[in-house]
Amino acid sequence: MNLDRNFWEMRAVTLVGGAMQNASWATCRRAGWWMGLLLFQVLKKRRQLAIENVRLAFPEQSEAAARQIARRSVQNATMTLFEFVRMATATPQEISDYASWEGMEHFSDALEKGHGALMMTAHLGNWEMMAALVAQSFPLDVVARPTSNQGIQEQILRVRGHNGLKVISKHNGGRASLDALKKNHVLGIVPDQYAGPDGMLLPFFGHPTRMVSSVARFSMMSGAPIVPTFGTRRRPWISDGRIVTRVSPGYVIENDRQRREEIVREGTLRTIDDLENIIRRYPDNWLWLHRRWRSEDF
Repeated sequence: MNLDRNFWEMRAVTLVGGAMQNASWATCRRAGWWMGLLLFQVLKKRRQLAIENVRLAFPEQSEAAARQIARRSVQNATMTLFEFVRMATATPQEISDYASWEGMEHFSDALEKGHGALMMTAHLGNWEMMAALVAQSFPLDVVARPTSNQGIQEQILRVRGHNGLKVISKHNGGRASLDALKKNHVLGIVPDQYAGPDGMLLPFFGHPTRMVSSVARFSMMSGAPIVPTFGTRRRPWISDGRIVTRVSPGYVIENDRQRREEIVREGTLRTIDDLENIIRRYPDNWLWLHRRWRSEDF
Protein backbone atom coordinates (compact mmCIF):
# COMPACT_ATOMS: atom_id res chain seq x y z
CA MET A 1 0.00 0.00 0.00
CA ASN A 2 2.78 2.43 0.96
CA LEU A 3 4.69 1.46 -2.19
CA ASP A 4 1.63 2.28 -4.30
CA ARG A 5 1.17 5.58 -2.49
CA ASN A 6 4.85 6.49 -2.90
CA PHE A 7 4.66 5.66 -6.61
CA TRP A 8 1.64 7.86 -7.25
CA GLU A 9 3.03 10.69 -5.13
CA MET A 10 6.22 10.64 -7.18
CA ARG A 11 4.19 10.42 -10.37
CA ALA A 12 2.22 13.52 -9.39
CA VAL A 13 5.38 15.44 -8.45
CA THR A 14 7.02 14.48 -11.75
CA LEU A 15 4.01 15.67 -13.74
CA VAL A 16 3.82 18.97 -11.85
CA GLY A 17 7.58 19.41 -12.19
CA GLY A 18 7.50 18.87 -15.92
CA ALA A 19 4.74 21.43 -16.31
CA MET A 20 6.03 24.10 -13.92
CA GLN A 21 9.84 24.07 -14.00
CA ASN A 22 10.02 26.54 -16.87
CA ALA A 23 6.71 28.33 -16.24
CA SER A 24 6.35 31.92 -15.14
CA TRP A 25 5.63 32.72 -11.51
CA ALA A 26 2.20 33.97 -12.61
CA THR A 27 1.44 30.61 -14.22
CA CYS A 28 2.49 28.83 -11.01
CA ARG A 29 0.10 31.00 -9.01
CA ARG A 30 -2.83 30.49 -11.38
CA ALA A 31 -2.30 26.73 -11.55
CA GLY A 32 -1.95 26.56 -7.77
CA TRP A 33 -5.08 28.67 -7.29
CA TRP A 34 -7.24 26.29 -9.32
CA MET A 35 -5.62 23.16 -7.89
CA GLY A 36 -6.24 24.44 -4.35
CA LEU A 37 -9.86 25.14 -5.15
CA LEU A 38 -10.25 21.59 -6.48
CA LEU A 39 -8.56 20.00 -3.46
CA PHE A 40 -10.67 22.06 -1.07
CA GLN A 41 -13.79 20.58 -2.65
CA VAL A 42 -12.49 17.01 -2.88
CA LEU A 43 -10.70 16.55 0.46
CA LYS A 44 -13.80 16.78 2.65
CA LYS A 45 -12.23 15.63 5.94
CA ARG A 46 -9.27 17.97 5.59
CA ARG A 47 -11.58 20.80 4.56
CA GLN A 48 -13.68 20.34 7.68
CA LEU A 49 -10.56 20.10 9.88
CA ALA A 50 -9.25 23.38 8.45
CA ILE A 51 -12.55 25.16 9.04
CA GLU A 52 -12.74 23.81 12.60
CA ASN A 53 -9.16 24.97 13.25
CA VAL A 54 -9.96 28.47 12.01
CA ARG A 55 -13.05 28.70 14.21
CA LEU A 56 -11.12 27.40 17.22
CA ALA A 57 -8.49 30.12 16.79
CA PHE A 58 -10.98 32.83 15.78
CA PRO A 59 -14.32 32.03 17.46
CA GLU A 60 -15.66 35.43 16.42
CA GLN A 61 -15.53 34.40 12.75
CA SER A 62 -18.72 33.19 11.09
CA GLU A 63 -18.89 29.78 9.43
CA ALA A 64 -18.73 31.46 6.01
CA ALA A 65 -15.71 33.59 6.94
CA ALA A 66 -13.90 30.59 8.43
CA ARG A 67 -14.60 28.60 5.28
CA GLN A 68 -13.17 31.36 3.11
CA ILE A 69 -9.98 31.56 5.22
CA ALA A 70 -9.62 27.77 5.07
CA ARG A 71 -10.15 27.69 1.28
CA ARG A 72 -7.63 30.44 0.63
CA SER A 73 -5.18 28.70 2.97
CA VAL A 74 -5.36 25.58 0.78
CA GLN A 75 -4.95 27.69 -2.35
CA ASN A 76 -1.91 29.43 -0.87
CA ALA A 77 -0.41 26.02 -0.05
CA THR A 78 -0.83 24.73 -3.62
CA MET A 79 0.49 28.00 -5.04
CA THR A 80 3.51 27.57 -2.77
CA LEU A 81 3.94 23.98 -3.96
CA PHE A 82 3.94 24.99 -7.62
CA GLU A 83 6.33 27.87 -6.91
CA PHE A 84 8.62 25.47 -5.04
CA VAL A 85 8.75 23.17 -8.06
CA ARG A 86 9.63 26.19 -10.21
CA MET A 87 12.43 27.02 -7.76
CA ALA A 88 14.28 23.89 -8.95
CA THR A 89 15.46 25.88 -12.01
CA ALA A 90 15.12 29.47 -10.76
CA THR A 91 18.16 31.72 -10.83
CA PRO A 92 19.07 33.91 -7.84
CA GLN A 93 17.91 36.91 -9.86
CA GLU A 94 14.51 35.31 -10.51
CA ILE A 95 14.13 34.68 -6.77
CA SER A 96 15.10 38.24 -5.79
CA ASP A 97 12.82 39.69 -8.48
CA TYR A 98 9.87 37.73 -7.09
CA ALA A 99 10.56 38.19 -3.37
CA SER A 100 11.49 41.33 -1.42
CA TRP A 101 12.86 42.25 2.00
CA GLU A 102 11.67 44.36 4.90
CA GLY A 103 14.11 44.53 7.84
CA MET A 104 17.12 42.63 6.46
CA GLU A 105 19.34 44.70 8.78
CA HIS A 106 17.99 42.71 11.75
CA PHE A 107 19.90 39.63 10.54
CA SER A 108 23.09 41.68 10.16
CA ASP A 109 22.62 43.07 13.67
CA ALA A 110 22.07 39.59 15.10
CA LEU A 111 25.10 38.06 13.38
CA GLU A 112 27.38 40.87 14.54
CA LYS A 113 27.28 39.29 18.00
CA GLY A 114 29.00 36.18 16.58
CA HIS A 115 26.61 33.57 18.01
CA GLY A 116 24.53 32.95 14.90
CA ALA A 117 20.86 33.83 14.49
CA LEU A 118 17.70 31.77 14.90
CA MET A 119 15.30 32.45 12.03
CA MET A 120 11.97 31.57 13.62
CA THR A 121 9.30 31.22 10.92
CA ALA A 122 6.06 29.40 10.08
CA HIS A 123 4.25 27.51 7.32
CA LEU A 124 2.85 30.81 6.15
CA GLY A 125 2.86 32.56 2.79
CA ASN A 126 5.72 30.95 0.87
CA TRP A 127 8.25 29.92 3.52
CA GLU A 128 10.44 28.20 0.91
CA MET A 129 10.77 31.34 -1.22
CA MET A 130 11.47 33.38 1.90
CA ALA A 131 14.28 31.00 2.93
CA ALA A 132 15.80 31.07 -0.56
CA LEU A 133 15.92 34.87 -0.40
CA VAL A 134 17.58 34.83 3.04
CA ALA A 135 20.16 32.31 1.78
CA GLN A 136 21.28 34.76 -0.90
CA SER A 137 22.64 37.10 1.78
CA PHE A 138 23.47 34.87 4.76
CA PRO A 139 24.67 31.27 5.31
CA LEU A 140 21.44 29.42 6.09
CA ASP A 141 20.90 26.00 7.65
CA VAL A 142 17.29 24.83 8.11
CA VAL A 143 15.90 22.16 10.42
CA ALA A 144 13.28 20.06 8.62
CA ARG A 145 11.41 16.82 9.13
CA PRO A 146 12.17 14.33 6.31
CA THR A 147 9.18 13.04 4.35
CA SER A 148 8.42 9.31 4.32
CA ASN A 149 8.66 9.18 0.52
CA GLN A 150 12.37 8.88 -0.26
CA GLY A 151 11.98 9.98 -3.87
CA ILE A 152 10.14 13.16 -2.91
CA GLN A 153 12.63 13.79 -0.10
CA GLU A 154 15.48 13.72 -2.62
CA GLN A 155 13.60 16.19 -4.82
CA ILE A 156 13.04 18.55 -1.88
CA LEU A 157 16.71 18.42 -0.89
CA ARG A 158 17.71 19.06 -4.50
CA VAL A 159 15.55 22.19 -4.75
CA ARG A 160 16.69 23.54 -1.39
CA GLY A 161 20.33 22.84 -2.22
CA HIS A 162 19.95 24.59 -5.57
CA ASN A 163 18.81 27.67 -3.66
CA GLY A 164 21.65 27.65 -1.16
CA LEU A 165 20.03 25.97 1.85
CA LYS A 166 21.73 23.31 3.95
CA VAL A 167 19.15 20.95 5.51
CA ILE A 168 19.50 19.47 9.01
CA SER A 169 17.21 16.52 9.78
CA LYS A 170 14.82 17.21 12.63
CA HIS A 171 15.41 13.67 13.95
CA ASN A 172 19.05 14.33 14.87
CA GLY A 173 19.38 18.09 14.65
CA GLY A 174 20.44 19.12 18.16
CA ARG A 175 24.21 18.98 17.81
CA ALA A 176 24.20 19.97 14.14
CA SER A 177 21.99 22.98 14.93
CA LEU A 178 24.30 24.22 17.67
CA ASP A 179 27.29 23.68 15.38
CA ALA A 180 25.64 25.87 12.73
CA LEU A 181 25.12 28.64 15.28
CA LYS A 182 28.75 28.34 16.43
CA LYS A 183 29.75 28.97 12.80
CA ASN A 184 27.70 32.19 12.99
CA HIS A 185 25.13 30.87 10.48
CA VAL A 186 21.44 31.61 10.38
CA LEU A 187 19.49 28.58 11.62
CA GLY A 188 15.92 28.29 10.35
CA ILE A 189 13.31 26.56 12.50
CA VAL A 190 9.58 26.23 11.76
CA PRO A 191 7.92 25.58 15.16
CA ASP A 192 4.26 26.11 14.27
CA GLN A 193 3.15 22.49 13.79
CA TYR A 194 2.19 19.95 16.44
CA ALA A 195 5.30 18.97 18.42
CA GLY A 196 4.20 15.50 19.55
CA PRO A 197 4.36 14.04 23.07
CA ASP A 198 7.75 15.61 23.82
CA GLY A 199 6.48 19.10 23.05
CA MET A 200 5.77 21.67 25.74
CA LEU A 201 2.05 21.90 26.61
CA LEU A 202 1.18 25.59 26.20
CA PRO A 203 -1.75 27.67 24.96
CA PHE A 204 -1.84 28.52 21.25
CA PHE A 205 -4.69 30.89 20.41
CA GLY A 206 -5.94 30.18 23.92
CA HIS A 207 -6.11 26.38 23.58
CA PRO A 208 -3.56 23.87 24.96
CA THR A 209 -1.36 22.07 22.46
CA ARG A 210 2.15 20.66 22.21
CA MET A 211 4.59 23.38 21.13
CA VAL A 212 8.18 23.19 19.88
CA SER A 213 10.50 24.66 22.53
CA SER A 214 13.82 24.23 20.68
CA VAL A 215 13.90 27.84 19.44
CA ALA A 216 14.01 29.23 22.97
CA ARG A 217 16.28 26.41 24.14
CA PHE A 218 18.86 26.97 21.37
CA SER A 219 18.86 30.72 22.03
CA MET A 220 19.44 30.15 25.73
CA MET A 221 22.24 27.62 25.12
CA SER A 222 24.06 29.53 22.36
CA GLY A 223 23.32 33.21 22.91
CA ALA A 224 21.90 33.43 19.38
CA PRO A 225 19.14 36.02 18.93
CA ILE A 226 15.71 34.79 17.80
CA VAL A 227 14.80 36.72 14.64
CA PRO A 228 11.11 36.27 13.70
CA THR A 229 10.95 36.08 9.88
CA PHE A 230 7.88 35.49 7.73
CA GLY A 231 7.35 35.43 3.96
CA THR A 232 3.81 36.65 3.33
CA ARG A 233 2.00 36.80 -0.01
CA ARG A 234 1.01 40.14 -1.48
CA ARG A 235 -2.55 40.80 -2.56
CA PRO A 236 -4.16 40.37 -5.00
CA TRP A 237 -2.75 36.87 -5.23
CA ILE A 238 -3.48 36.20 -8.90
CA SER A 239 -2.28 39.49 -10.41
CA ASP A 240 0.56 40.02 -7.92
CA GLY A 241 1.11 37.30 -5.31
CA ARG A 242 4.80 38.09 -4.78
CA ILE A 243 6.45 37.26 -1.46
CA VAL A 244 7.43 39.92 1.07
CA THR A 245 9.96 38.72 3.65
CA ARG A 246 9.33 40.57 6.91
CA VAL A 247 12.14 40.40 9.46
CA SER A 248 11.65 41.63 13.03
CA PRO A 249 14.32 42.71 15.56
CA GLY A 250 16.02 39.83 17.32
CA TYR A 251 15.92 38.98 21.02
CA VAL A 252 17.95 36.59 23.15
CA ILE A 253 16.65 34.14 25.75
CA GLU A 254 19.06 34.67 28.63
CA ASN A 255 20.62 31.67 30.35
CA ASP A 256 20.04 31.12 34.06
CA ARG A 257 21.17 27.75 35.37
CA GLN A 258 18.86 28.00 38.38
CA ARG A 259 15.64 28.28 36.36
CA ARG A 260 16.37 26.95 32.89
CA GLU A 261 13.07 25.18 32.23
CA GLU A 262 11.11 28.19 33.44
CA ILE A 263 13.11 30.42 31.10
CA VAL A 264 12.54 28.05 28.16
CA ARG A 265 8.83 28.12 28.90
CA GLU A 266 8.79 31.92 29.03
CA GLY A 267 10.83 32.11 25.82
CA THR A 268 8.54 29.67 24.03
CA LEU A 269 5.52 31.74 25.10
CA ARG A 270 7.20 34.73 23.46
CA THR A 271 7.67 32.81 20.20
CA ILE A 272 4.01 31.80 20.40
CA ASP A 273 3.10 35.49 20.60
CA ASP A 274 5.15 36.10 17.44
CA LEU A 275 3.34 33.27 15.64
CA GLU A 276 -0.11 34.35 16.76
CA ASN A 277 0.50 37.96 15.75
CA ILE A 278 1.55 37.14 12.18
CA ILE A 279 -1.25 34.57 11.74
CA ARG A 280 -3.83 37.11 12.94
CA ARG A 281 -2.54 39.58 10.34
CA TYR A 282 -2.49 37.02 7.51
CA PRO A 283 -4.85 34.18 8.50
CA ASP A 284 -5.35 32.92 4.93
CA ASN A 285 -1.56 32.63 4.49
CA TRP A 286 -1.20 30.01 7.24
CA LEU A 287 -1.54 26.24 6.82
CA TRP A 288 -4.71 25.26 8.70
CA LEU A 289 -4.90 21.70 7.34
CA HIS A 290 -2.91 19.91 10.03
CA ARG A 291 -4.23 18.68 13.41
CA ARG A 292 -2.80 21.52 15.48
CA TRP A 293 -5.07 20.94 18.48
CA ARG A 294 -5.72 17.40 19.73
CA SER A 295 -8.30 16.09 22.17
CA GLU A 296 -5.71 14.38 24.39
CA ASP A 297 -4.18 17.77 25.22
CA PHE A 298 -7.43 19.33 26.46
